[in-house]
Amino acid sequence: MLNVDAGYAEWLKSDSRITLAPALGAEQWGDTALDSSVVSPLAFKADAQAEAAYQASFLAGPLARDIVLISGLRKDLIGRLVTIHGDRLGYENGADVFVIGAAEGDTVRVTTLTVLKRL
Repeated sequence: MLNVDAGYAEWLKSDSRITLAPALGAEQWGDTALDSSVVSPLAFKADAQAEAAYQASFLAGPLARDIVLISGLRKDLIGRLVTIHGDRLGYENGADVFVIGAAEGDTVRVTTLTVLKRL
């Protein structure tokens, strides 16, 4: 069994610190606007605020749903904003996408991501 320092274990069990970002574009989406929340390992409030503002800005614009196949087992990407590079149209120079779903392969170490991509 793995031993973990008691102080570190308590920190891991503690409540998350919360930071909010303004709901950019909420007025244009009305009742269909979504609230989102992400728990991350960011330790400093300024970093969390910058990440929250970035995600709010990303989600405010028009988005398209897309399916992307990546190598590795990556269910951990759900709810995260990541940059994906590939040879598909729109991904050649990297595209920031928000991962809303992930299906890991049973026999092959690949993950099919369902993402939101800015238009």
